Amino acid sequence: MLRSLIFIIGFLPLALAAQPIQLTISSQLINDPASSAILVSNQYGVLRFYKLLKEEQKEDLSFTVQQRLGEQLALTLVRAKEDNGFFAFDNLTYRNLSSGSYIDKVDEEDEEGTRVFKQVELFVDGVFAVEDVIVTGPVAMQPVYRIISGRLFVAFSAPPYNGIQVLFKVNEEENYRYLYTPPGEDSRYDLSLAELKTNLTEHKISLPKDGDWEGSIQAYDGNTGQYLWVYNSNAMRKVYKQQYITAYIPQEAEITHFNLQLSSTGADGYSYFGRYEALPYQLEDFFFDPLFTENQSKAFRFKALEEEVGQYYEVDYNYEGGRGIPDSQWRIYGAIKQAGEVDFILPDIPAELNDLLPVLDQLMEPTSAVKRMLRCTRDCDFDFSKKPYLLQDTDWRIEHGVQARSQEQEF
Repeated sequence: MLRSLIFIIGFLPLALAAQPIQLTISSQLINDPASSAILVSNQYGVLRFYKLLKEEQKEDLSFTVQQRLGEQLALTLVRAKEDNGFFAFDNLTYRNLSSGSYIDKVDEEDEEGTRVFKQVELFVDGVFAVEDVIVTGPVAMQPVYRIISGRLFVAFSAPPYNGIQVLFKVNEEENYRYLYTPPGEDSRYDLSLAELKTNLTEHKISLPKDGDWEGSIQAYDGNTGQYLWVYNSNAMRKVYKQQYITAYIPQEAEITHFNLQLSSTGADGYSYFGRYEALPYQLEDFFFDPLFTENQSKAFRFKALEEEVGQYYEVDYNYEGGRGIPDSQWRIYGAIKQAGEVDFILPDIPAELNDLLPVLDQLMEPTSAVKRMLRCTRDCDFDFSKKPYLLQDTDWRIEHGVQARSQEQEF
């Protein structure tokens, strides 16, 4: 009996030494021209799986990796980007994966150059002075305007499938007048000053810190079934040490909800995403420890505190290209499951991949690293280990009210 027990115990470590973990990557992501290779590594940078992406994949790619006892597996997508014949990388790593993890392509917003725009012209009688004209939605370029014989002329290009909201500060009036049209209207408008309405609601939102803020607030108009822009940092005048933003809401619209996405620029960053029935008057602040315990060219470590459990983190390594070469980036995403140390070493690069993308030699020379903590504030029943890519999706962030704080540190 004793010999049998010893025999069984002797084989237990082998049974527990590894367990199969199945990972799946969508064909859409595999077939993205930027996708170059897949790496699966543990927290110490040791490779457990490696595949070059050379051929078109008609179906999702599923594969199994043996996860050894004590290992945490991470999947890296090596992504190449090209600019005028020069290459860089934009790599993504997802940590804390479990069996059944699925990685899909994150939908990216349409680049401005790929949109279709139509020319819009406005003529407004009764205007003798103009201080500002703002088209709140996306435009190909900022509006051109001038006064000709008491008539204001405005020209711009906008997507034809959107309605437009234009704000006018004219005739030395203190507040904006506005024009709001549903989709499908003509491209030319002949108006009088009285037709520019004045019942515009100005909603101010206080910011957690002053400085430069970028982003937009879109409002869904139940009357038209379309979104309109009530705030757009690309269109508004830049304010030095901005302490609040102002959303401009036409009262004739039947607003059912607002989609907000705002972020501050600079080394000390904030980001806010959310869907609101009514806009807040202040963006709340929250705890953030900006420091790394250790930060090296291929490794990082930081302390996760109790108040951060249940949040997510992103660590970005940034690399300056120089001499015409575009900048490179490596982003690592993970989840805080318990208080303690969080550490990770970037995976080893196979020689074959290094020959294919020589710019990977830059890995030992990052210029800066960003530590970012993200928290979900609405409907947060989310299993990061199953679909970690969702954390990057803008629509998902808006739906779940994701808030983030970040700090950039130079090497």
